[in-house]
Amino acid sequence: MSSKPMLKLYHTGIIVDNLQNAMDTMGPALDLMWAPPRTSTVPMLCPDGVVGREVRFTYSLQGPHYIELLEQIDATPYLNLTGGRRVHHLGYFTDDLVGAAADLERRGYRRELSGVDENGGIARATFHYNDEAPGMWIELVSHEIAAEIGDWIREAAEANGVPFQDPFALPAKTA
Repeated sequence: MSSKPMLKLYHTGIIVDNLQNAMDTMGPALDLMWAPPRTSTVPMLCPDGVVGREVRFTYSLQGPHYIELLEQIDATPYLNLTGGRRVHHLGYFTDDLVGAAADLERRGYRRELSGVDENGGIARATFHYNDEAPGMWIELVSHEIAAEIGDWIREAAEANGVPFQDPFALPAKTA
């Protein structure tokens, strides 16, 4: 019997046209505060091959379950994805990115986007799609990204006096 990789739901991602406007509008409406925005420019493997991309993003300080807002400065990798660039996703942390991605693919969630390492393998995060849930992707996030995101949200929450609960803490193993 094979062991299924651990998955833990921790955020919902929403693509927005303007990150600051979305933060200013959604924050008060949903009673959310935001971590300082970050920019990512890592290459992504997509249907057109490996291409550059640039995205600005933030996370809500309140959680878990966190809200992620993303402004696609260079949306090139997303343009040929099923359903276009209005990506909405459920973000799961996994301790086995390769295994969890393969498991989702076996279950009918094709991998459409992923980080890529120096050897061409998947790295950092993957996005999977199933035609039964139009417009909804599943993002798998590796432990490297989880550590970065957890530290970032914790620091911003502490600076704003917001209680922090680590979304990536694994449940204690029982004997």
